[in-house]
Amino acid sequence: MPARVPEPERLWSRDFVLLFLLLVCANCCMAVFYCFEQWLDRIAVSPNWRGILLGAMFAAVLVARPFASVLLLKRSKLAAMVLSILATSGVMLAYMLLPSASPWFVWMALGLRVIQGLFLALFSSCTVALMVTCFPKGQSAKGFAIFSLTALLPYALMPSAGEYLLPLVGSEACLFALTGLLGLPALWMTALLAPRLRVPEVSTEAVREGKGVRHILACVRSSGLGLAFLALLLSGLTVSTHIFFMKGLCSVTGEDPAQFFYVYTTVMIVIRLAGSARIDGLPRCRVVPVCALLMATGLLAITWGPSWAYVPSTVLYGASLSLLYPLLASVIYERSSPEARSVNSNIMMLMFDAGGILAPVFGGLVINCGFGYRGVVTAAAGMITACGLSCLADCLLYARRMRRGAKTRAQS
Repeated sequence: MPARVPEPERLWSRDFVLLFLLLVCANCCMAVFYCFEQWLDRIAVSPNWRGILLGAMFAAVLVARPFASVLLLKRSKLAAMVLSILATSGVMLAYMLLPSASPWFVWMALGLRVIQGLFLALFSSCTVALMVTCFPKGQSAKGFAIFSLTALLPYALMPSAGEYLLPLVGSEACLFALTGLLGLPALWMTALLAPRLRVPEVSTEAVREGKGVRHILACVRSSGLGLAFLALLLSGLTVSTHIFFMKGLCSVTGEDPAQFFYVYTTVMIVIRLAGSARIDGLPRCRVVPVCALLMATGLLAITWGPSWAYVPSTVLYGASLSLLYPLLASVIYERSSPEARSVNSNIMMLMFDAGGILAPVFGGLVINCGFGYRGVVTAAAGMITACGLSCLADCLLYARRMRRGAKTRAQS
């Protein structure tokens, strides 16, 4: 039976760099769908179907992720990773072959979106499990901050690259197929990571010691991280809400939505790169609520403030978000037992999946109630405030449990 993967001594190890590049390739295959809705519009797919096709992949991820993370606990992840990369590349190529004039087009496209979501859940479960083994002790917040760039960089670069390539390749479907070729370097990096991927999270020895899947799930249930997960759900709702509805808000306020996305993304990348060495020294229970409050202030100023406050408020929003996510994630990582870290990290990702699905529904309800885009973003400011309060309550309850435990040990 292979030995457990040893604790890494430094963050920027060979495996960390390989996994970073692998996730950049994978997220490029997600970011290229920035033009998916426009493609559907161009080939005359009805607006009702466009929303279903956009959300189908994320719904499949939400459903499949819990099963994938538990299913792989006692198994090598190498075959699952290779299969998910091959399947995703195949789906990306298949978009180009869809018969847009056929009455069956929407059903075939829906099938591709669901298949892509299922294999994305499998891929994500494998990479999250591998990611948490790459963090040296005391550098989890820095690790999450660096890994978050694997999503920020593709979403910052792919729209510009896509707009340059579209006239050359001829259509959005051909652009999807071209991006699917990133599966080739992804397979090469997976081969280099094979020794880590082959090591299951639950070894035969652990099962004999009573530390199998049931034990790990019991650790997850007893982790006392419910409020921390709630905080992550609320932050995911907030971020998804601004992604889906900021353009609509700008149609009311007269501001440039592209400027918002460019400025806040740039601020986040700069802070996470420049400040990653210091982020683990920040007190989570104090900084997260402050960041949440500053994010809410930025959103309210963007929504209701004067035009001159738009860019400074966007900078404030990006700076706060750049610290809030890695610190919240590190709370869950550091308070999870080693055997439960992978499952808890996948639950953490599940909160963001849920946020991506619930945000359009929530925003639509607010708009239908007559509050408009300003009402949606104002409600998002309320959600991120509640996120900060949830984290603060979680920290206070945890400190009280620690005091009670210390008192019990002293009495015994």
